[in-house]
Amino acid sequence: MENETLNILKQHMSIRAFTDQVITDEQIATILSAAVAGPNMGNFQPVTFIEITQQSLKQAITDAVKMHYIATAKRFFVVVIDYNKILIGLNAEERQKAEDKLSYYSMLEGAIISAGIALGRAQVAAESMGIGTVTMAGTNRALELYQAHLNLPRYVKPVMGFSLGYPDQNPGIKPKLPLSGFWMKDTYQQVQLEKTVALYNETMKDYYKKRELERTWTSNNRASLLADQNLADFTTYAKQQGFNLK
Repeated sequence: MENETLNILKQHMSIRAFTDQVITDEQIATILSAAVAGPNMGNFQPVTFIEITQQSLKQAITDAVKMHYIATAKRFFVVVIDYNKILIGLNAEERQKAEDKLSYYSMLEGAIISAGIALGRAQVAAESMGIGTVTMAGTNRALELYQAHLNLPRYVKPVMGFSLGYPDQNPGIKPKLPLSGFWMKDTYQQVQLEKTVALYNETMKDYYKKRELERTWTSNNRASLLADQNLADFTTYAKQQGFNLK
């Protein structure tokens, strides 16, 4: 089965090099309107796109996270989960009860899922217009910058960066696991998954070899998972913003 939407979805490439062509506010409004039209947690609509227009701040974020496609993007957004918006209009007693509910992990999870849906829709909308995009964990090492510059209240937490620009590269489509790595019936199928991963490792070995790299999907994952990295700060920050993960 094929149609224009399916082709856009299946031909996604993360673009990390951009031309100087301008992306207009009208185009951004179209992209974000499509993004937020999707489903979300309880119709709380707990997602906000904060655009960073100050080039010096974009450069500081780039320096912190080591991702050049933030500073060079024509438009760059910090995507935040945002429950502050639903507290507007509550009295003190109502707010106290609401804030207690927001401190539970399930609320954080729902907002993150909502942000993921919105971001995926934004990518498809942009790519349908010929605009390249890349999402990245561009928040992880820049939390202090965001907190210092974005005036974030409690119950608002950055979860992703989102860069847009007209493509100045064609990196090719990165192979993904076959459907047997995503589609199981009735129970979790461990043997099926192990066979799928083994097959996929051969695919990725060829993919990386063309880029003069000697690795597989498993070896790449191993290096990432075993690297020394302090992840505790992210939990601390979430709690600081009101998400106590009860």
